[in-house]
Amino acid sequence: MAHNLLPTLDDTRTNATFEALLWALSRPGQVREMPGEGFWPLAESLLDRECSFHAADDPSLETMLATTGARRAPLAEADYVFTAIDSAEKVEVLSSLRIGTLAYPDDAATLFATARFGTGQRLRLTGPGIKDSITIEIGGIDPGFWQMRRKAIRYPLGWDLYLVDGERLLGIPRSTTIEVL
Repeated sequence: MAHNLLPTLDDTRTNATFEALLWALSRPGQVREMPGEGFWPLAESLLDRECSFHAADDPSLETMLATTGARRAPLAEADYVFTAIDSAEKVEVLSSLRIGTLAYPDDAATLFATARFGTGQRLRLTGPGIKDSITIEIGGIDPGFWQMRRKAIRYPLGWDLYLVDGERLLGIPRSTTIEVL
């Protein structure tokens, strides 16, 4: 006798969020809608007992993230980092994110940051997943972040970046080159 298990509403939501994450990185610079707002839907879809996170900026988020079973970690050791990048001090701290090794480039961190789409710094993105180039405007990110990222990324080494604006998500993988306009 076969049993058909139907997905729960939670399963459907986390699957849709995970799909948005994959879609966003495969099409850098293109905005994707999520079924929820902020960092929590992303964390709920990614975090489990086998990963670590850092969210020191927001104690209430940090408490919520701990409910996933994932462990808190210092910034330089975290698999997933959730933060705002709205000051030069935060940019400086983020320069310690894990970039992986040549043997294990996938052992790098993934950075999730709040942003505002359609306003702010103009950026031209080129690289895999982008036909020719794409120009975007991102606000809420300290201008020094883009230079720090350029110095930190030495493909295949580096970290992937997701920008979150409410229910909207934009991915920028480490393979993407960013030109500040």
